[in-house]
Amino acid sequence: MIDKLNFSMQTVFQLNKIEKECFGKEAWTVSNLIGEYQNEFSHLFGEVADGSIVGYVCVRIMYEEAQICNIAVFPEFRRQGIATRLLQTVEDFAKVQGCERCELEVNTANTAAVELYKKCGYDIAGTRPNFYRRTKRYATRDAYTMVKQL
Repeated sequence: MIDKLNFSMQTVFQLNKIEKECFGKEAWTVSNLIGEYQNEFSHLFGEVADGSIVGYVCVRIMYEEAQICNIAVFPEFRRQGIATRLLQTVEDFAKVQGCERCELEVNTANTAAVELYKKCGYDIAGTRPNFYRRTKRYATRDAYTMVKQL
């Protein structure tokens, strides 16, 4: 079940745990997550199973655009449709907020994520060279900008 995530330190710590497992050294910190809650444009939604958050998405609503900042699902809960449901929830929310499109960036080498976004109707709108910091996870620092018209 996907819910809008209200601020609590317990929620922030659960999200930070997902971040660390999914993104390692590139994970958002507790401070980053608190900052998103304090940002009036940011909204967080999560899939809850057995009382714990197993996946989440952060979106910023800016005028006619919904910018998907982060989406993460614990590895043991992947391939169960959670990320697809999180994206659909964001898109539905964005439409209600008057957005015309959703946009995100994804590492060009993250083929699983790129395929997920394509399956959900996102198109590659361009490439942003050296968008990410150098990491051991991917051979490139480049990002695709992907867009879905709502």
